[in-house]
Amino acid sequence: MNLEETHSDRFMETFGTGQTKKDEHEKLELARQELIIDYNRKVLEKTLEDNATRPVRVQQVNVIGGAHKYRDAFLARQLQPLLCENGGLTLEKFLKNVDISTLNLTKTGAIDNIGMSFHLLPNRGSYSWPNALDLVTNVQLKPVNKFFMKVGTNIGNGEGDGYVTLQWRNIFGGAECLNLDTNLTSNNIKAKSKSQYLLSYTSPILNHPDFKYEGLVYHSSRLADYTTYHEQIINGITNRFSTNYLTIENKFNHQISFENLLRRIKLAHSPGNYRNTSLINDYHLYNAGDALKSSIVYTISHDSRDQMIIPRAGHFFKSSLELSLLPGSRFVKGQTELSTAKTITETATLNACFKTGLLKALQGDGVHPMDKFQLGGANDVRGFLMSGLGPKQMGLTIGGDAFIGFGLSLFEKMPFVSKESNFKVHGFLNGGNLVNFSDLGKGENIIDKLINYPSLSTGLGIVYAHPAARFELNFVVPLTCHAGDEMRKGVQYGIGVSFL
Repeated sequence: MNLEETHSDRFMETFGTGQTKKDEHEKLELARQELIIDYNRKVLEKTLEDNATRPVRVQQVNVIGGAHKYRDAFLARQLQPLLCENGGLTLEKFLKNVDISTLNLTKTGAIDNIGMSFHLLPNRGSYSWPNALDLVTNVQLKPVNKFFMKVGTNIGNGEGDGYVTLQWRNIFGGAECLNLDTNLTSNNIKAKSKSQYLLSYTSPILNHPDFKYEGLVYHSSRLADYTTYHEQIINGITNRFSTNYLTIENKFNHQISFENLLRRIKLAHSPGNYRNTSLINDYHLYNAGDALKSSIVYTISHDSRDQMIIPRAGHFFKSSLELSLLPGSRFVKGQTELSTAKTITETATLNACFKTGLLKALQGDGVHPMDKFQLGGANDVRGFLMSGLGPKQMGLTIGGDAFIGFGLSLFEKMPFVSKESNFKVHGFLNGGNLVNFSDLGKGENIIDKLINYPSLSTGLGIVYAHPAARFELNFVVPLTCHAGDEMRKGVQYGIGVSFL
């Protein structure tokens, strides 16, 4: 027997035994801590349950950490639930009001973080109610930074941009914000297609966290290459009044906007892009130059989705109605979008979406090209070029007065990757139709024209669900189309936050 080998083996066996004992001790300690945490949780739940109806009197609310950065009236409005029902406040109701006050401050965007603590008053006065809890509430706030600057890129529906954002927040101590945005956007590599400058001011209305005012002054310009090649320029002032409910509140949001715009269509010679749109059709030639628009827009929306990019459950609803008022550009325009998501299996999700819109000129006025609906592209009806569906003039897109679009997508995890991966595979069916009132035949109505023989496409693809946007690489096959529709068979990619 080799003495050296025997000694070495025994030493390793001893070491292994010690390591095993250490692991077992750590497991026992972890299990003990879990038991203690579970016991404390049950004791707290039992205490709250037994005292749920016990009266509570909030004697004082102390705001700690940056309280001097907020107006007293602003803080009083957000913390009002802690004091407003002192006459009949129970412990259960008090804890709910704590959550409401926390949510109020969070929705205003004036804080980075918040914490609350409570303690009982040691001495009860003669004015205290029998069996009542006399509490002092401490609110610890971390205010947002007053000034903020961000430089980066965004990804939108079929476009990418570089931007600079400057913010001056909590200007007057009431969650006011002045925001300056500038960005340059491209939908072709190395080709600038849009620029935008926006100055906005937002503020809670009368310090209320659920109501918000937003005023905007902006300039934007973009080169449109999916129709007669031209530059669209908008200078505008918009005032918006809206509700400010979060998804977790499960409420409808409402918004009313007053828009005043000066728009311009500037025709230009096409540099020879992929659509070869060097011609100029009569519709865009007639509407070239400046045009004023003044309108009122009402929007209602509701969102219960668990996430925005590829939701697994919930629904989204949004509908808007616009009334344009100025002579020469008077019309009514409505749009509605519905989508729903359902989990089929642990890894499979089914998404369905439907969109529709209707635009009707009033008193014989014309409709400006920028107000017309467009349909087709990688983000709505796949299998067709951007704005490739609908009426054409000289072979060029002119938009439509009414449309429908729908999509059905089934998402599944990719083979050989974990189910938590952001990479998915999906199959889809898309369809849609875009028409003008002027194209209706004798005895036809707009609804029959829309729903009869929609353009259809199907395909398979790979999806990457980034938190900021969705990336799709699809193989698409058009199934049906109308004369003039611009199809895209084969590989098509899409980037955006919303898809049919």
